[in-house]
Amino acid sequence: MGSGPRIALPALLQPVGRSRWGMAAALAGTLGVLLVVPQMQGRPSLGSALALGFVLTAVPSLPTAGRPALATMATRAAAVLVGGVLVVVCADRPVSLAVVTVGAAVCGALIDRLGATAGLSVVLIAIDSGSDASPATLWPYAIGAATVFVAWTVWRLAANLLHKPPPDTAPARTIDRTHAVRVAVAVAAAVALADWLPDGFVGGHWLVTSVLLTIQPGRPATRVRLVQRLSGNAAGAVIAAALLGAQPAVPVAVAVTVVLFLLAIALRPVNYTWWAITGPPVLLVISEYPHWFPWYEGGVRLAMNLLGAAIVVAVMFLAPKAWTVFRQPDTSDTVYRIQYKEVP
Repeated sequence: MGSGPRIALPALLQPVGRSRWGMAAALAGTLGVLLVVPQMQGRPSLGSALALGFVLTAVPSLPTAGRPALATMATRAAAVLVGGVLVVVCADRPVSLAVVTVGAAVCGALIDRLGATAGLSVVLIAIDSGSDASPATLWPYAIGAATVFVAWTVWRLAANLLHKPPPDTAPARTIDRTHAVRVAVAVAAAVALADWLPDGFVGGHWLVTSVLLTIQPGRPATRVRLVQRLSGNAAGAVIAAALLGAQPAVPVAVAVTVVLFLLAIALRPVNYTWWAITGPPVLLVISEYPHWFPWYEGGVRLAMNLLGAAIVVAVMFLAPKAWTVFRQPDTSDTVYRIQYKEVP
């Protein structure tokens, strides 16, 4: 009993890396520019698309070293572009879009630098572009993704002048085909459930994003991520509800979004829980900017996270256990047959 909190506390709150305030400031400032300039030109929807392409390429974090960072940004930017193209191809074809979403999630599970970006790109670009998806609507996402390279380069040049950035220490993850299968099953279940939600239901796509961001290679990592996301998203839902309920003016909304993004990027390497608190409101605002949905969508997103967590638990923990029990030989029957044969 006493060891539980001592195990949970380091996993949820204790720092596991170094904060990156300099990089976060460069990225957050750039995000603010992408939102403000189109707004000043009377084109807020353009700002939404630019910001979405930018955020999808920048999150969850970027390496500090040159080659790994360029490879990561290029991989994610390509995923954003390919995801956008697939959304256009699958326009008005929900079944095809569902298949593409699952396929993108599997690709992310197999490619370490890609991760959840592949599936998130398809889901969020489909929501952002809506029924207007066409080749002409893709260029803002591409520009937003390319702007990440500029922001990172500005930070790196400034960091080199001030001090040498610490090297990245994250080990490369090997390909895990079992993880890819689990991702496929979980995302397919989430897509199917989201499709069954009533027409006009606001926020059903967050069910899919919840699964994409929660399921991890291996049960221990998934168990920790479940607790981090559920606890962090509860706080994030309160922030989102307050922001949506206040219906702030656009400058205030942009300022709050930039501050939350700054915190999310700076503290994500420290511990994922901080991202789980500050990241969801950013995605919520950007995916719906410049429109404001009802204040309770923050609660809807939390409910979708709970349902997504249930799917992940079923796929990662319950299904394997049930399969093990099903395949376990019936020892009592075996003993009976042995005893029966020994009777003269």
